Amino acid sequence: MLAQMRSATFIKAMMIIVAVAFVGLMVFEWGADFSSRGFAAVGDNMGSVNGQDISVKQFEAEVQNDLQQARARGNQDPEVGQIISQTWERVVTQTLFGQQIEKYGIAVSDAEVDHINRTQPAEWIQQQEFFQTDGTFDPAKYNQFLDDPSTYSDPRMKQFVLFAEENARSQLLSQKLETLIVGSVKVSDAELEQAYIEQNEKVRVSYIGFDANAIPDSLALVADAEIQTYYEDHRNEYKEDAAIRAAFVSVPKTATARDEAEAKAEIDRVFAEAKAGDDFAELARAYSDGPSGPRGGDLGFFGRGRMVKPFEDAAFALNAGEISDPVKTQFGWHVIKVEETRGAADSLEVHARHILIEVRPGRDTLDSLRVLVEEFAEIAADVGFDAAINQRDLQSQDSEFITAGSFFPLLGNSTSGLVNKFLRGSPGDISSVYENDQGIHVFALREIREAGPRPLDEVKPQIEASLKTKKKVEVAAGRLTEVMGQIKTGKSLEDAAGFFNLTVQTPQPFARTGFVPSVGSRNAFVGAAFRLSTGQTSEVVKTDRGAYILRVDEKQSVDKTGLESAKETLLQQVISQKRQEVFTAWFADLRENADIVDYRHFFYSDY
Repeated sequence: MLAQMRSATFIKAMMIIVAVAFVGLMVFEWGADFSSRGFAAVGDNMGSVNGQDISVKQFEAEVQNDLQQARARGNQDPEVGQIISQTWERVVTQTLFGQQIEKYGIAVSDAEVDHINRTQPAEWIQQQEFFQTDGTFDPAKYNQFLDDPSTYSDPRMKQFVLFAEENARSQLLSQKLETLIVGSVKVSDAELEQAYIEQNEKVRVSYIGFDANAIPDSLALVADAEIQTYYEDHRNEYKEDAAIRAAFVSVPKTATARDEAEAKAEIDRVFAEAKAGDDFAELARAYSDGPSGPRGGDLGFFGRGRMVKPFEDAAFALNAGEISDPVKTQFGWHVIKVEETRGAADSLEVHARHILIEVRPGRDTLDSLRVLVEEFAEIAADVGFDAAINQRDLQSQDSEFITAGSFFPLLGNSTSGLVNKFLRGSPGDISSVYENDQGIHVFALREIREAGPRPLDEVKPQIEASLKTKKKVEVAAGRLTEVMGQIKTGKSLEDAAGFFNLTVQTPQPFARTGFVPSVGSRNAFVGAAFRLSTGQTSEVVKTDRGAYILRVDEKQSVDKTGLESAKETLLQQVISQKRQEVFTAWFADLRENADIVDYRHFFYSDY
């Protein structure tokens, strides 16, 4: 077995794993080494965390590592901008953790590392077939590998073991840091009992209600003065990070007549091969642009109304075994082959395959568009954005204010590079050229807005909608006031509802943590249901969805004898939740107060 492990295939596989994963440990375990290099220039550093530098070389290696891992997981074309953002957050987090480990003097012994490495090896180790028996990780094989003296005489095998141990060391350090932060979290018997009750005590109710959405807008008009007052009272709710507003030119990647002609020529060529007797499924696998291509163009059975009309008309005009002439749809050019049919008349279905050639911009078209935009960017940098617009007779648009990482239609969430660069610039600055599937874009900085509450004119629609909903809830509650009056005279919920032509709803019994259809969860309705006694009817209850009157028909009390048997599982759930909340709050505070310098915008645009 050990001889097999030292085969060329094994060594290659192990070295790839080590190379891919090794970089990830540099920040966490050895990150402090970078800060001692004394590089202050932006050209040497991607940024820093509390004064500890993150070198460009280190970060680029991390990005390549994450790209390789994404491809290894089956994503052959990962979005680089997303990887850059994820890598940055991971590096920052690892660096912060490393600093805290050093601050608290957390350490692990070699014996602890050896124990964890042997008993809880990393997932990437367990997945290697050389350490498996019948597809399952075999600890005996791994330990035999670790105990064999000749393992350490091979430099590559020795490096593998050293990395596995460093991986275990990092795991232990992280666990000890977490234990230090959340180790004092306890769960009392009273908390356990309350959690058990919340999960298991149920009520059955009957209710009538008015949905706020059913109230006409005309009955919930909101005055500007109300909006202004609400905004002044809740300004802190509308705080956002620093933002920029930009003008931009966007040139869509539109196919030309030449591209159309090339697509038509390609479909004609494929059609000729199909008519000549070449295997249709193989042609689809080789040439089709559609998602069905790898399946040989197989679309299965479909009836009328399932496909776009030109495609449907062509498919249903064919007999089994026949191939259509090229057909144009909004998706491109198709050649269709019907394999078989079933049914008749309105129930007729065809089993078809197709080959799709999309009409999309070719290399020459894209190159021409790139040259156009790059020339425009150069002119804009020279004479100004607006002057360049006039020179080239182009149309510009306004981005409105956007913050780093926020969604913007042209760039999706990959806005951090653009925003961070402009936040350090001056109005009139021109961006680099951005390119994605939708088009090619250039931005010009118009305005910078410092962090703080968003202006009223931006949040006015949001405030108006919120106030309108609250008014509708009040209108709904008012409509139930008369119903409540009938109930207080002694009428039952059903009689009062019938008098006003309302329907009594009877949902399934629910717990405090449950969800009531059309009502929601963890709101005033649920709270009232558990406060009332059996047979008792509530006053009018308001939630953010509407207004209700409810009656408790049954309270399904909890059999506390079941608490003992569920205690251990419940304890783990509750303490895990409390620890997670404590650790999350601790890290959020750590991150908020960290001095994080981010220079990524000098090196990347798409993130």
